Amino acid sequence: MSMPNGSKFKNGYATVDGGLEYRIITEKMAAEGDDISISTARNLVLRSLEKIAREVCILQGVKPDCLDNESRRTSLDPRFQESMTSILGDIYARKA
Repeated sequence: MSMPNGSKFKNGYATVDGGLEYRIITEKMAAEGDDISISTARNLVLRSLEKIAREVCILQGVKPDCLDNESRRTSLDPRFQESMTSILGDIYARKA
């Protein structure tokens, strides 16, 4: 997904060591019969992160009128994305 001209992220972009790129995710899904685009895979991940961020914002006492904007901003923050990757990696490592 291309970014509009002039878009800047205050905290950079999330990078994950040992993670899968969206392209690789879509290739694996296509091999299993689920054909989705790279942008759809990215959007699914970001929507999932936004749902988690919304619950975190509620726990932190964000006002209801700011909740949608704050959860969206939080889900796009690379620090939040890296934190969630770390947490989920720990959870799945324990199950293995």
